[in-house]
Amino acid sequence: METQRKELSSLTNQVKLTLMRAWRERWSDIQWGVQLKRILASCSGESCDLADILLQQALVGSSPNTLVMSYLKHAVLSQVIPTSSVLKHISSFDDSSRPYCIVALIDLAETFATKLSFTHGPDSGLQLCKSLLLLVHWLLLNILKCLQKLQEGKQHQELVIIENASNAVLKILEKSTVIALLQISRSEVTDVYREFEQTELNVRGTLSQLQQSVIPNSTREKVSATLASLSRLQEAPLSSEPVLRVPHLPICPTLNALVSLEAVLNSTNEVQPFVDQILVIARLMKLSWPQLHQEIFRACFMGLVDSHETQEELKWAAFTFLKLPQILVKMQLQSSGRDFSAELEQGFEMILNYIHLLDLTDIKQKYECLGQLLHECNRFSLLSDNQRQRLLNRRNSEREHRIPEQCSSGSGTVSLIMRAEMTVTSILKVETLDADYQKNQDPLVGILNHMLSGRSFEIILAAGAAMGELQNFAVKLIKINEFARQAMGDGGKAAQTRAQLFDITFLMLCHIIQLYGTEIVTNLKDPSESFIIQWAQRWLPEDGKYKNVEICVPNDPNKVDNLLQQFTTGGELRTSLTRWHEVCNNTPFAIQEVLFAWEHGALSAENVKVILDNVKSRMCCLPVVACVWLCSYMNTVGEEAREKPLLMLEHLTKPIKGEAAASNESRNHLMSIVMEKIVNDILPTNHPQRQTAHIHIPPKALPSDVLQQTLTQIFTKGWIDLKCLHTLEQLLNLCGSDWLCERMVLQMLENNKSEDLCQSLSLVFSIFHMDLEHMTLSLLLHTLPRILHTKTRLHLMIDPRGYTLAKLCVLCITAAQEARSGPEEPFVRRGRKRSRKEVEMEELEEIDVRPAKIRKMHEPQLTLHSEGFNLEDISVKEDGEASPTFDTKEPLNKALVNLFQLMNAIIHDGSFTPRTGFIVSFIEEAIKCGPQYSQSALQFMPPKMLPQMTKTIPGVYSNSQVLQICDMSTATGRKVAAKVVCHNSRFLKE
Repeated sequence: METQRKELSSLTNQVKLTLMRAWRERWSDIQWGVQLKRILASCSGESCDLADILLQQALVGSSPNTLVMSYLKHAVLSQVIPTSSVLKHISSFDDSSRPYCIVALIDLAETFATKLSFTHGPDSGLQLCKSLLLLVHWLLLNILKCLQKLQEGKQHQELVIIENASNAVLKILEKSTVIALLQISRSEVTDVYREFEQTELNVRGTLSQLQQSVIPNSTREKVSATLASLSRLQEAPLSSEPVLRVPHLPICPTLNALVSLEAVLNSTNEVQPFVDQILVIARLMKLSWPQLHQEIFRACFMGLVDSHETQEELKWAAFTFLKLPQILVKMQLQSSGRDFSAELEQGFEMILNYIHLLDLTDIKQKYECLGQLLHECNRFSLLSDNQRQRLLNRRNSEREHRIPEQCSSGSGTVSLIMRAEMTVTSILKVETLDADYQKNQDPLVGILNHMLSGRSFEIILAAGAAMGELQNFAVKLIKINEFARQAMGDGGKAAQTRAQLFDITFLMLCHIIQLYGTEIVTNLKDPSESFIIQWAQRWLPEDGKYKNVEICVPNDPNKVDNLLQQFTTGGELRTSLTRWHEVCNNTPFAIQEVLFAWEHGALSAENVKVILDNVKSRMCCLPVVACVWLCSYMNTVGEEAREKPLLMLEHLTKPIKGEAAASNESRNHLMSIVMEKIVNDILPTNHPQRQTAHIHIPPKALPSDVLQQTLTQIFTKGWIDLKCLHTLEQLLNLCGSDWLCERMVLQMLENNKSEDLCQSLSLVFSIFHMDLEHMTLSLLLHTLPRILHTKTRLHLMIDPRGYTLAKLCVLCITAAQEARSGPEEPFVRRGRKRSRKEVEMEELEEIDVRPAKIRKMHEPQLTLHSEGFNLEDISVKEDGEASPTFDTKEPLNKALVNLFQLMNAIIHDGSFTPRTGFIVSFIEEAIKCGPQYSQSALQFMPPKMLPQMTKTIPGVYSNSQVLQICDMSTATGRKVAAKVVCHNSRFLKE
């Protein structure tokens, strides 16, 4: 250490002695430079603060030493002295009593900053950021001090300093590279930047207070121009270009399909997740609020027309007139600072231009649909009375010549749904379903029976789902069912009433679960241990998938024997002291005994029919329980063993005749509906009882052919109709997300024209929302790596296909990340088949141990055991920097890490291929999402990836894009950004 001090001291002395000699002998700049380099070479590579030495000698007196200043200029421009070092020393000069030195330093600083080399020399990008900020701040401080002196009436060299400093700032900020580096410095040295901003604010204030006579107009204009130039530093580099642009299409396919998904498949979902979803899409597409309102209204009216005289008509009517106003209220809460009412009115004005659509909706529904929607918006205070009346007047003036007189409001589905809203509200009142069951159950039985008459129950369920009250309704039914299943010691009529309560609520809950999925009851906390929920999870089939049958011994064989005896003899089924849940649990064992006895010849076919007739004549829940067991049993045995169970099913599902049918007509009707749904998927293809209305995949057709036909129809029409929607849902449930994702993407990329690709992209993106998270995982882990790896598919990476695929990836990632970060858990379609990748990822989480040795990636590869899952490459951080905040166990995060590792390997390959172009497009599309969403994906980019891309494709990203790609909140991000910005200076026009 002592030796180094002596060498340093020796080097400093030699430099000073040489400088004095050069001044005395008036050496030229070149001669000085040669001698300086010799001194530095002879001192074992040691260095000293040359800038400080030269500046001290140049600024000895009141005026600068011009010769020494020229020596300093030569040393800096020949890169002997780092530019950042001399700029730092210039910025520290604060002796305002020597104005001539300040003028000289301003001229010197202007020379250095305008002739700065960003790609060569000892300075790093971050050093340049800091030194440039200090320099501009120093120039601004000099302007401020001079303005204050002018304000005080002092005037010497102040105008010259103001002029020179202003010119220097203007020339320095002419370079886009400098602007970018200064924007990086905002995050790198926040305290210095705050002082800089305060100085700028003080200059503005002082300039505005100066009278015209104090400062010349030219100088005032020069300072104003300087301040205007500095304002460029405050502008955030935001992209105004949408990720998905569809102005050439008659409708917005994405929003149209999203509304359809919400109305038909997700009718029980909460309102807030859907609102968040559509607002994200609107931001990504840069849609205005009136345009967003118009698209939602148009999708609703198209759905009402498309679903006419189908089972989904109730769902569409309930969504449009009951749920949509709730959605608009939530949107209003998230539109702070906007005139939501005026923008909603504009949206209605835009939909009024579609006269034929509105007329057709009114004709189909036999109702004035737009008027009813306006009424609901007015009821929720979304529109004023004047706004509503204005819109109605326009509608009436246009509909008078187009709507037939017979199409007046009255008996249509919309009218039924609107009346059902009040019915649901009254049903959920405490005194209706929460009465004291132990005192008198007869009124409750009457209410429930009344609900089952005609289409009442279906309408009530549709309205309840749209109002968000279906779970509350289900909870009340579960509580009644729990009460009715217990043995109370009562007899006679009271016991029969309790049996009826159990029977009715059992059927109602089965029907609700069949329509809306087990999630409607399994997500409940309090009644999760109830019998009906446990039974439904264990036995009730969903989406044609039957539960496993285990041949086991009943808990109490005596009870099974007693039940079997009652079924055989045909005696009255005892209702007093009967635990109905035990009867339901024991009925499958009794039916099993009957089936096995028939198969072994112990019973004849006639005996079996008699037994089944007795089962049907007692309680409606018992045939349902028997039916479920027979279907599950048939699902596990071969074709030959299905004959007798099928005959038993056929007999069970036959309509009941006689007095029992007349007395329980509404219950029998609901039982038939429930059983029809249960048995439909197990019946042979050509069976006369098999209903084909709900089967959209023909039994003998290949799923791939069905998908191709469906997608062709969708891409041609430009929107998803009801039949196609259900077909896609069944294909997803049948084949899984990996299969569906890959085939949809490949068919999307078969298009050649940009317009066709854009429309297909909009539709595919909306279809992904059927199961957004898992479809996105399939895209990132399965489909995209296959395309990138397969040489025969490289043509799919060529634009416009390449950037279309990149848009799809970015859209799905952004939407999935936002859905995951929302307050509600994302909706998961029931019956979805797990992909192999998901299983692997779960197994990896369970092991949670990194392999001892990991093979190097010599070629781009993507496996779940690759280095990408270690997360170390993206976790590179500077000393003292916090670790990444993302969840390393989140599947979507893992998929993104793998994807970026693969793209990083492709970039480092060094060759430019269509795969490289895809990666460029991927990052460009992510930037278009804006800083609010882009970092959710780009945070996983390895630090060395962007610099390598700029080497492979020089100038591929502008400086403003670089600042959006890199995370300015991290030291690593700022370091990479400064490096790339400096590299860009060679290729981008300043």
